Amino acid sequence: MGEMKFDERVTPPCPHAGVCGGCLWQHMAYEAQLNEKRSLINRAFEEAGHAERVDKVMPCPDPFYYRNRMDYCIGWRGEVGLKEYGSWNRYVDLSTCLLLDKETPTILQTVRELMRDLKLEPWDAKFHRGLVRYVVIRLGKNTGERMITLLVKDLSKIDDQARQEITRRLIPLCTTLYLGENPEITDLSLAKTLNLLHGNEFLTEEVNGLRYVIHPNSFFQTNTKMAGELQKIVLNFVIPAKAGIHPMDPRVSSNSPEDDKIKILDLYCGLGFFGIACAKRGMTVVGFELDAHAIELAKQNAKLNGVEQKTEWRAGAVEKLFDHNSPGPDAIILDPPRSGLHPRVIKTLLEKPPPTIVYVSCNYHRLVEELKQFKTSYRVDRLAALDLFPQTPHVEVVTRLVISNS
Repeated sequence: MGEMKFDERVTPPCPHAGVCGGCLWQHMAYEAQLNEKRSLINRAFEEAGHAERVDKVMPCPDPFYYRNRMDYCIGWRGEVGLKEYGSWNRYVDLSTCLLLDKETPTILQTVRELMRDLKLEPWDAKFHRGLVRYVVIRLGKNTGERMITLLVKDLSKIDDQARQEITRRLIPLCTTLYLGENPEITDLSLAKTLNLLHGNEFLTEEVNGLRYVIHPNSFFQTNTKMAGELQKIVLNFVIPAKAGIHPMDPRVSSNSPEDDKIKILDLYCGLGFFGIACAKRGMTVVGFELDAHAIELAKQNAKLNGVEQKTEWRAGAVEKLFDHNSPGPDAIILDPPRSGLHPRVIKTLLEKPPPTIVYVSCNYHRLVEELKQFKTSYRVDRLAALDLFPQTPHVEVVTRLVISNS
């Protein structure tokens, strides 16, 4: 990180800033954060030998209280909060948190009191003993829904009386309440088993007029407002180039009869966030995802939004699901995890390259390395950067790749 000027420093509004690992950049003015992210992206492109640069990072309208999901861990001494920066076994007992919403501290305090009153032992990640591991909170920012999952090591240790008390105290604070179990010693907040204590099975969120049902273990873009902007950019980038019309021209955003002719492959599709938006525009979409449960949600979300006839969803490893005998797509959407693309995915794409690839990356360090391979067949047509993660070093980068004429 470059040296900050005096006027770029601010007093962090959170008392835990500087210790908690949740917000590392609270000491920076927001404009300085955006400038630093732009510089870091461009430096990574330059060091990888790429000529492309981003002009700006699209700001988030709400630099605080922007997240729709937080996984708060339980420390071995009963802390409820987040880990200290750089530590795997030291915890910050949060009295406030500016990432999720203003009701979060009340939920965390209620969990502390439940652990104390019901004598529920906190999980010790070092010695692999104890019971309560995480409290996961998810929000429907545009629907007003809230899902709470209390994750434990062993559900059989929570008797009926304890379940009733957990339910009684937490249901005023949520619309859906789960008890979840992760019996493994690995430090993950995903539940292998779920017991619904209250409310609907799924959380519902709305983005750009589309509704999505979300499971407790589902991946969903964690910044709802900026996810809407990201979705718009992806939609614009998948549209084939038209003479005299720039990919970000507003005319591209409106439905066109030509959209019905566009075929999209949505790789790493999750529960259908991008693919369903494309199908709503009239495009034909085939989505691929390793997580079979996510594929079932994608089917449900497609039906919910009236596009089940325009979509097909397949579960399995992405690198094994390409059909080389069928006509190729007009565009492929890539939204891989932070680790980037599987090498066989890149190899397969380059063997039968589609006209357009739209790559959504949450790790630009991996992106710049993979672009070296893509540039054997493609050129970078557009770059966009969006700040989905204010107060942190993370940033989303979207790249539009088109077949090179050379």
